[in-house]
Amino acid sequence: MNEMTKNTLIMTAFALTFGLLLGLVHAVTAGPIAAQHERQKNEAYSAVLEAASDFSENMEIDQAVHDAIEQDSNYNASITSVINAKDDSGSTVGYVIDVSSHGGYGGDINFSIGIGSDGSVEGISITKIAETPGLGMKAQSDPAFCEQFIGGDSSELKLSSEGGEINGITSATFTSRCMVRGVNAGLKYYQDVING
Repeated sequence: MNEMTKNTLIMTAFALTFGLLLGLVHAVTAGPIAAQHERQKNEAYSAVLEAASDFSENMEIDQAVHDAIEQDSNYNASITSVINAKDDSGSTVGYVIDVSSHGGYGGDINFSIGIGSDGSVEGISITKIAETPGLGMKAQSDPAFCEQFIGGDSSELKLSSEGGEINGITSATFTSRCMVRGVNAGLKYYQDVING
């Protein structure tokens, strides 16, 4: 056997061995990672709608309304899931709407909005954000920013710089607008589909 064939066989054996090991690691860790993701999602849901204890009922997304919201530049967001939130007795206490708001400085901002049965925002929990540290990341690290949305029940929320009631994050206009548009998109979906 010549040297080149021998080296090729050795490299092939290494590649197969490491490929199998990588596949094994993935198989072992996939379940725990999915379980951790589900726990984090339920924690976010519990944070935005404290009266609820059951978040297992996914509602079907109305595609026509979803598409209209996503294409409207006033919203520029996607509704990724809608959950019928229930209390311990099985009664609906509100809804959790997951939103992916486009146009943040660092890309999309994903968050959950808890909307009570009266149609007002009860909480917001950011689940994915990649904004500038110390600036746009304050949307997640400074609870006062998201707390401004609580009680809002109109899909016409605006930043104070645009004549509205939401105080934006200093030097993070893209992030602030992205959040306002996303909350408005969630409220619009609630008004048109769930309450409509």
